[in-house]
Parts: sequence; C-alpha cells; structure tokens
Amino acid sequence: MNGLQISQTEIENIVSSVSIVDIISEYIELEKKGKNFIGLCPFHNDSNPSMSVSEDKKIFKCFSCGAGGSAIKFVQDYENIPFPEALNKVASKA
Repeated sequence: MNGLQISQTEIENIVSSVSIVDIISEYIELEKKGKNFIGLCPFHNDSNPSMSVSEDKKIFKCFSCGAGGSAIKFVQDYENIPFPEALNKVASKA
C-alpha cells in the first residue's frame, strides 16, 4: 500500500474476501464448536480455549482478555506489526 490511502470500503472488501478461520489457523489451532471455532487465545496466558472465531461475522473474540476484531487485527496484534503491513499480509491471501 506504500503510502497510498486505502478506503474503508477496500478494507472491508479484503476482510470479506478471506476466511478468518483460515488466517487465524495459520497461527493457532482452532477447533469447530457449533457454527464457530474456538482456540487458545495467544494474547494472554490461556489454558482453556477462550477465543471464539466466527466465519459468518468475520471476527474473533476472546472472552477472557477481551481481544477481538477482524483477521487484519489478529495478524497485526499477533505479529506486532503496523496496520498497513497486516493489511498487506491478509490481502495477499484474498
């Protein structure tokens, strides 16, 4: 994205065109539970899967530490990288 502005619509298109489950599964193990997926939250010391990932809503949420957001937010926080870099990583999988 090299200094170019990207619109909210373009960001939403990227988020909607990728599988959040596939993206997060590259980082942590997820298990299907009902219509969502659960896993150990990487953002706190989690011993009992407290993170839920919704393919329908395209979001993740930890019910212990409160972490949550889109696939882009997950990559940004997990890799500790700036938003544009996380956006590029996710867009490359779209």
